[in-house]
Amino acid sequence: MEPGEGVVEAALREAREEVGLGGLEPLGFLSPTLSPQGFLVQPVVVFRPDLPPLRPNPLEVAEVLLPPLAELLALTPWSEVRQGRRVWHFPWRGVDIWGVTGNILKEFLEVWRAAHRDAAGGPL
Repeated sequence: MEPGEGVVEAALREAREEVGLGGLEPLGFLSPTLSPQGFLVQPVVVFRPDLPPLRPNPLEVAEVLLPPLAELLALTPWSEVRQGRRVWHFPWRGVDIWGVTGNILKEFLEVWRAAHRDAAGGPL
């Protein structure tokens, strides 16, 4: 985070700097998680009704993946323990989404599923 910046402001700035994405509406947070380098990452969940063309910053982003939510929900992730931490892997179309991203994705999908169940526990 930059001096004087809050978590939400930092997340919105990073989205602009890394992929040129603005106009985001913050919705909430997922659990903080540690990166292998020891950085504390605070995931911020945001919404935007459309997706404009992204402009990845090559100094910050190696690749942009845009998996449909339905495909992510259908995946069978697996996990391993690395450096004393559980690391989740999501194999998607020949790509392994893993590490901090995999861990954040795991929680996001759990929250999504819980929010989309009826009172009997079934999908809405």
